[in-house]
This record gives sequence, structure tokens and C-alpha cells, in this order.
Amino acid sequence: MLTDALPSGVLDRLGLRGHRITVLRDVPGQNANWLVEGSPRGRVVLRRYHARATPADLSYEHAVLCHLAGAGWVVPEPVGDLVRNEGLWYCPTRFVPGEPAGQESAEQRRRRGRDLARLHIAMRGLGERMGQRPGWRAQHGGVTVHTGIDWAACLRGLAEVSPRLGSWAAAAAVQTRDALAAIGAGGLPVTVVHGDFAEWNVHYEHGRLAGVIDFGLTHLDSRPYELAIARTHRSPETIDAYRAELARGGWPLCELEEAAIEPVNRAFRVDMAAWQMDHGRRTGDYDLAMIERQLSRTGTSLS
Repeated sequence: MLTDALPSGVLDRLGLRGHRITVLRDVPGQNANWLVEGSPRGRVVLRRYHARATPADLSYEHAVLCHLAGAGWVVPEPVGDLVRNEGLWYCPTRFVPGEPAGQESAEQRRRRGRDLARLHIAMRGLGERMGQRPGWRAQHGGVTVHTGIDWAACLRGLAEVSPRLGSWAAAAAVQTRDALAAIGAGGLPVTVVHGDFAEWNVHYEHGRLAGVIDFGLTHLDSRPYELAIARTHRSPETIDAYRAELARGGWPLCELEEAAIEPVNRAFRVDMAAWQMDHGRRTGDYDLAMIERQLSRTGTSLS
């Protein structure tokens, strides 16, 4: 099955024409995935990357995936070349079996915490070799993790459509910055993080870890940031199991990392609002309810 978003020329260049193809996810302008069955490589997932992806950006992501695959992890590592078609990049990747747990039980949340710790241990030292992903920075180093977002322009755009939310966003950014400065967050150690180790990106099969998907946000950041984006604020079982597994692995969280968990989580929520604000500035379509929801989770208020 083909769609207009999957040009036949891409299949020809990757040697995938004539195989059974099923759409897994296809949102214009965003990442998309197609399951390809019957190819010489077996089941693969053909991925289309979002419109702002660059070769340097994707090279970083693929290097992380290849490192983990070499260490025995089941991840969507590239199994073919990147090809470009009409301004978008495509690549065949390894199929990751299993499925997310969905509505996690307490034990499943603990299991995800242990698996996150093991993933971090597997990537320990990788950041020293790779450095930062192009276009990214650690959360505690700026309002947003993506350097291409113009925060001042985002504030101006939001203030035009909602002065109240614009003022709130500005105050939230200042207050979270001050909270990070108060604990000396500039000294936080950084490592390569998955970037979205939430329950929907961790696959299990017969109760065992089957693989981890979606490394589209992997970059160099602090472990407290990973805990924030893995939504551990609503899952104490996950963070407790994460701490315990790290201790067993000989790489426990340091005192500064422990102190940074809450302020980095607040900064992450400002960043989430910023992503929505940037989208609204570029498209004119502001999701004000989502922006307010993120700001309400920053623990900040207008003075």
C-alpha cells in the first residue's frame, strides 16, 4: 500500500518496491513510519524524518542507535542509506518487536525505571566522544533545548494572541532560570539521553524488554532532564527503581542531580510550552489550552 507521502522513487532507491507496505504513522511535516515486509532484510520500518531534520542532525541520532545496537540493544538502527526526496529524508530502520505497556501498573513503572537506568549505563561515556547534537543544548543551559527556537519572538507572538499567557510564559522562564541558578545547575554532569523514554516508546514482549524506539530527541543533557521527559514526576515507582538500578550499576545520581530533579522538571514544562508557542508563531495556529496546561505545571505564577 502506497500513499502520496511515500513516493515510489524512494522505494526504488532503497530496493523496497514490490513489498507489502503498511502505514504505521503519517502526519504531514512530521516523522512518519511505514512497515515494510518481505524485503531481503526481513521486516523493516521505513522512516520519514520531520521537515527540519538535517544530515548532521540525523547522523548524530544514527550514531547513538548504532552504538546501542552494538551493545546488544534492540533499537531502530539504520539498515540502509539515508535518501532525500522533495526536501525530506528517508531511511530504512530495524523493526523493533513488542508493544508498549499502555496503562502501566506499579510493577511496570518500576520495570521502565530499571530499563532507563540500564540504557543510561549503556550510553555512559558516549557523550564525551560525540559531543552535543547539532542544534541542541542541555535543558539547564537555556529556555529551550532546541537552539533554533527564538524565545523572544515566541513571547511576542503569544502576547499578541493572549497577553495573559504571554506574561505567564515570560515569568515562568525567569523563575525557572532563577531556581536552576540557585542550585548551581550549570555544574550538572551531562550524558547522552534518549530524550523521550516515556511508556509509549518502550516495547515489551512476554513481560520482558523487547526494544526501545524513537530516538528523535536524543542529545546531550542531564539525567534529571531525562527523568522529566520520561514523566517520572507522576511515577514515583519509576524514579525509585531508576535510582536503585543506577546504584547497583555503580553510577548513582550525585547530590546536585538529586537537587536538580524538580527545577529541571519545571524548566522542561517551559520548554514544552515553547515548542507550542514556536509552532503557533510559524503557523498562526496556537493551542492555547496546551500552552496553559504546560505553564500550569511549572509551579510558577505571575507576580
